[in-house]
Amino acid sequence: MIRGLLYPLPTLLTACAALALTTTCNLARAQEDTASPVTLAHVTPETLQEQAVLTGTAEPVRRAAISPRIDGLVTRLLVDEGETVEAGQPILELDGRLAELEVEAARARVAESEARHNDAIRRRDELLELKKGRHASETDIQSAIANVDMTAAALSAERATLARAEELLERHRLSAPFSGVIAAKHVEVGEWAKRDEAAVELVAMDTLRVRATLPQRDYVRVGAGAGVTLRFDALPDRDFPGRVLTRVASGNPSTRSFPVLIDIPNPEGLLAPGMSARVRVDLAGNTAETLTVPRDAIVAKSDGTREVWQVRIDDGHTKAYPVGVETGRARGERIEILRGEIAAGDQVVLLGNERLRAGQSVAPQETATAALE
Repeated sequence: MIRGLLYPLPTLLTACAALALTTTCNLARAQEDTASPVTLAHVTPETLQEQAVLTGTAEPVRRAAISPRIDGLVTRLLVDEGETVEAGQPILELDGRLAELEVEAARARVAESEARHNDAIRRRDELLELKKGRHASETDIQSAIANVDMTAAALSAERATLARAEELLERHRLSAPFSGVIAAKHVEVGEWAKRDEAAVELVAMDTLRVRATLPQRDYVRVGAGAGVTLRFDALPDRDFPGRVLTRVASGNPSTRSFPVLIDIPNPEGLLAPGMSARVRVDLAGNTAETLTVPRDAIVAKSDGTREVWQVRIDDGHTKAYPVGVETGRARGERIEILRGEIAAGDQVVLLGNERLRAGQSVAPQETATAALE
């Protein structure tokens, strides 16, 4: 035994460890019992238009396989895959040296024809002046007038030849017919491009078309102009409103389903062809009652799922518990709840749900709750 100690060392260490454990447990219990201030909202039933839930895929409204209008050797390729181009922007150039020489020769012939035509006009005008003094014969005058007409026709023909040569030169350049993204390129500098083979593929991105599959039981209840809400798997936290463009009256006999087309603007470029979407289309006729909660009550998790914090009375304490939900349509500041273990009249956390722990005590703020209900 060490002098000055009243208890053996092992006994003292055991007592200290027990004291530390008791202190830690008390602190943890105190943290658990700390009530977090929250604002609550009620789960309320609402009557909404009945909808059909479809699956769809985004596709381009316009997709073009672009080829040059003549065969030729590619000397410049001005775009790459994935690049955005504007309408009229150059895409590639072919070797046009021979065409340039043809244009130069045609311009020279036009200049020569203009000179001949101007000289013919001068001679005609001189003879008409001489006719006033009876110093020119009628035959010479008529010949001069005819020469003016012939040189004018020759000039017109040379100008047409020049226009043709310039058009052939222009066809050595390929430009974008509309704005979009280069989806693929099939030639490189030094390769021979052909008129009947695509050099690049261009996809318009300003508007996309979602093609969804409608079951035959809902065929007569969906028409052009029906309201649509789209949620893309790539953007699970955002809804895109739209309307049915058309319902294709040619179904798949094996699945008994019909295509429905929805055009959706894409000014921000957030969407791309090939993306999958969940499509909710309004059905004509019946309405249905559903549950809704405020938008802020929904907590989006990193794995793409969503939840609300339901408030319950547990052992005389008000506590919050997470409940997984599937959301549907948005109506103003409220969102439809399609699935989840909640019922009308339940209370959920509206504000203060960011850092809650399952089973944590909460202190509802009655004033804020009443103002937001």
